[in-house]
Amino acid sequence: MTETEKDTPTPAKSGKTKWIVMFGILIFLALAIKFLLPSSFSNDLSVVGKGTPTMVLVRDQHTVQSIQLLDLMDEVRDAYSGRVGFLVVDWNTPKGIQFMEDHQAQRASIVMLAGDGRLAGKMFMPQTADSMDQLIKTTFGVTP
Repeated sequence: MTETEKDTPTPAKSGKTKWIVMFGILIFLALAIKFLLPSSFSNDLSVVGKGTPTMVLVRDQHTVQSIQLLDLMDEVRDAYSGRVGFLVVDWNTPKGIQFMEDHQAQRASIVMLAGDGRLAGKMFMPQTADSMDQLIKTTFGVTP
């Protein structure tokens, strides 16, 4: 190596590394949003009691039961589109805590509210989409 080569700074690898790290973070965030947040379920509780029967999942994202309930709700909600509302509220938020107190609800459960907002029932763990479908029919008198 000559004296000139020793004095010439080598190009920084940090530019390339920075882009790789940023890309990795973006991938992580996209996966986190997909798997940790419920897809297209609203948490707007102001619609409760305005005429449409509503199922509200009190979600605890750290339990398998909540994930299973969310999946079951997702399976049946298209069949009841416009006739039954499907909402999600996180148990550890001020809104979720208040909702649980108002309806004596538990984490990882579904609270079924009539069109006028009255408590119509609670659901803890239906085994299949068919059993959830049957419960919706009997509780709300609504068919797909």
